Amino acid sequence: MKDKIKEFRLNITIPAVFTMVIGILLLVFPVESLATISKVIAAIIILSGIFVVVNQLIEHGVDNALGIAVGMMILIVGIWLFNDSGKIISIIPIAIGVILVIHGVQDLGMAVEAARAKASNFWISFVLAAVNILFGIICIGAAFQVVSLATRIIGIMLIWDGITDFGIVHSVRKATGSVVDGTITREEDI
Repeated sequence: MKDKIKEFRLNITIPAVFTMVIGILLLVFPVESLATISKVIAAIIILSGIFVVVNQLIEHGVDNALGIAVGMMILIVGIWLFNDSGKIISIIPIAIGVILVIHGVQDLGMAVEAARAKASNFWISFVLAAVNILFGIICIGAAFQVVSLATRIIGIMLIWDGITDFGIVHSVRKATGSVVDGTITREEDI
């Protein structure tokens, strides 16, 4: 049980650092960050198209024209998106909103663990998780608004998400630090 909680904390802490860094970049450099993220996404789509074409040629030769055509279509869409990154920029807030909702649900799971471990003020974890979910919903709903303003707000939300992830993980670690196999051990009992 303790190893499971330790692994779960690690799985939340690493993305928390990543989301805070991205949040700071989005807050300080909103337009440049979105343009860079858009180019990276487009490059991934281009590489996916190349991979599909090469994979089809290696596995089936020129006999599978449909597979090669699909790969070429992916490649062309990737090149088009790379040259016109504004198309991707409008999708990014939705994707980040989904990430915030997912992190909020994960935080909700950690809050449940904190409540089970009888952590003091465990209800704060529930509130923080709910705020993360709310930020995600706002982010999704405001995706097609002014990109620069939305990007700064998303940056603040990601920083908030990372900070609250750290707080919740600390709360659960503190509450479960003395729990061994479901029993509470005290120094005087040892």
